[in-house]
Amino acid sequence: MYNYSAFELELKKTLIYLGITPNYRGYDYMVLAMRLVFENPERLQYVTKELYPVIAEKYNTDWRAVEHGIRITISRSWERDSALFSKILGAWGTERPAVGRFLAVLYTYLLIEFEEDVI
Repeated sequence: MYNYSAFELELKKTLIYLGITPNYRGYDYMVLAMRLVFENPERLQYVTKELYPVIAEKYNTDWRAVEHGIRITISRSWERDSALFSKILGAWGTERPAVGRFLAVLYTYLLIEFEEDVI
């Protein structure tokens, strides 16, 4: 199994590169979401049931606030530079990615990048 701290470092570097910085509430939510997915990738299939409630509990908020925070953070980054999303995470077309899709693609991207660094 991979070392999560090295994975998290790659995650944070990627988020910063995408313009997703710690001043967005969604940043912390995304970092925790990726930790949970790293522990159990099947959680990506049930984002609303498996990720949002756990994150909400940790941050003493509602699951809707978690979804909103992540969605707004993705939107701000997308509006800033949608071409960068395509460059880093693959082709998105002309629409902002949904939260579940963004998390799934980000996780896959990080696994590929992380594996290249480990090899």
